Amino acid sequence: MIKNLNEIVKEWAYRVDDGKPNPKNSTHLYHLTEILIEFKWPVFAIDILLENLNEVDIVKHKTSGNVYPVQTHNPDTQDLVKKNASKDDIKNVEKGEEPEGDDTEEKPKSKEELIASDHEKVEEALRYTKSQAKKDKDSGGREGVGLGTDTSRAGEAAVHTGVRMLQDGKSLEEIEEQLMIIANEDDTYLTAKWVKSTIATLKAIEEKIGVDNIEGVAWDTPEGRTAIGVDPKLKTSADMFIRTKDGKNIGISLKQDGSVFLNNGGWAKQAVLLLDKLKDVMSPDDHAALTEAMSIKRYQKDRANKYKEVTKDYTAEDIIKMTNSLTLEERKKAGLSDKYIKELKNAEKLLEDSAKGTVKDKKGNDVPALSENQMKAIARLLSIKDKEKEQIIRKSDSTLTNNTFAVLNSSDAAKNGMNRHVLKSMHVFDALGLNGDLKEGGVDGFITMFGIPPDGATLDEENLVNLFGSEFQQVLADVRNGDSDPKELEEMMAEKIEIDYESGQILFKHENDMKYPLFYLSGRARGLGSSPVMELGQTAFMAMALKVGSFNTDEWTPEQQKKLSDALKKEVEERDARQKKEK
Repeated sequence: MIKNLNEIVKEWAYRVDDGKPNPKNSTHLYHLTEILIEFKWPVFAIDILLENLNEVDIVKHKTSGNVYPVQTHNPDTQDLVKKNASKDDIKNVEKGEEPEGDDTEEKPKSKEELIASDHEKVEEALRYTKSQAKKDKDSGGREGVGLGTDTSRAGEAAVHTGVRMLQDGKSLEEIEEQLMIIANEDDTYLTAKWVKSTIATLKAIEEKIGVDNIEGVAWDTPEGRTAIGVDPKLKTSADMFIRTKDGKNIGISLKQDGSVFLNNGGWAKQAVLLLDKLKDVMSPDDHAALTEAMSIKRYQKDRANKYKEVTKDYTAEDIIKMTNSLTLEERKKAGLSDKYIKELKNAEKLLEDSAKGTVKDKKGNDVPALSENQMKAIARLLSIKDKEKEQIIRKSDSTLTNNTFAVLNSSDAAKNGMNRHVLKSMHVFDALGLNGDLKEGGVDGFITMFGIPPDGATLDEENLVNLFGSEFQQVLADVRNGDSDPKELEEMMAEKIEIDYESGQILFKHENDMKYPLFYLSGRARGLGSSPVMELGQTAFMAMALKVGSFNTDEWTPEQQKKLSDALKKEVEERDARQKKEK
């Protein structure tokens, strides 16, 4: 009999970070092995203990319904599917196949139990903290959460909670007060901005649906969907569902404000996502041309050539001389910290790498010979010492956007495909009730709601008629009467969209002959030398039009037109300031 087991456990708890040994954590097991060796355990005994610690059960989470392997079964939150699972059982679970259970099959949950589970997840998301997130990350991740950030999930949960509080007779003031208590806690993800957005969204829900007409509300969880009759496997952009008293399910896409991005992130990743969505609405030749135009490799090669061009006339002595002549104020202004000065003073290698342009990586791909730090060092030095050459480098910033727009403008089919992508991203056919998959999946209506203070805004059929005009309204009526095909309606809408090569704006042609910028496409680097990002987002005008409730500025009041002018000016200033900061 081993007498020092308690001492071993205490020592193990002392050595791990949070004082809670976890046999699933490889680092914790490493510490345990060290301790057992120090306590002079024989190797065979250590192996047996570690083997026993690694016995695996297959369980099903009571709330999420997820099936997964664990070392320790928690009966409070998990139902045991199989004890001491084999390797084949574990592989099947990883493939998404549930093994034959040891226990009798569970009874289906009642509607009340499903709703309770959905609301429990909402409450957890609403009050989720950064401390909890850190613990979840350290233990392998958080189960049963949807897409988006913890902040956006908290915001969605706030709207869900707010709807239920309205049903309970709470005023908007009381709801805001309760939500702000959570938002004011330093550790929670819910923000004051999301609370303001929530109150605005609740006002829009009251106007469009009416609290008295709401039977219940479900978050976008399997339990919530099942409880109200929405297919859990249905692909939809709805973040929550409202069940009305006349038996209809309305899917709601929640936006914090009018700053909405259809694509936003690193160009390489976003280009793949965008091109994948465009594949079905463009010809193979147009798609291939657009793929080449959006190629990150082509961009990198162009950028490398521009650096090669601006440095070819410099010697190593020139670079060092310019570097040494910088004043402290100039270094600070250009953001030339010590790491960049170090690159500049290694001038021979800097010019050698720049002259190469591109080199082959281990996979045989052409990549820039200059590192990001080297590129940033050169660009920042030239921003002080040679503005003209700095502008040559800066031209690479717009290469991706220019190449993309060149293809879109040279091909009506390519442009039409991009226009259709914009329409799809706006959930136009969802809002019009023309998405057959939604209806088959149990969703009867769809609204995009923007939490723009003070009263919120919506993108629904009424707004779309206002945007596309009377011709659109007539074709829509014909589609619903069966006299026209939905594709005719889509084609008509796509033709009303123009892409401005110069500005990068995606314009909608209104019946009043005005062209309104609703979206913009931008490809830029976060500072010269950094990797480029793609932004396909709504403009300030789109947000204002939704708030006003009309896309026809002829109908706007002078005050509203003034606000639009200020908003557009602010949008430009913010972009300029952001680019200057990122430089």
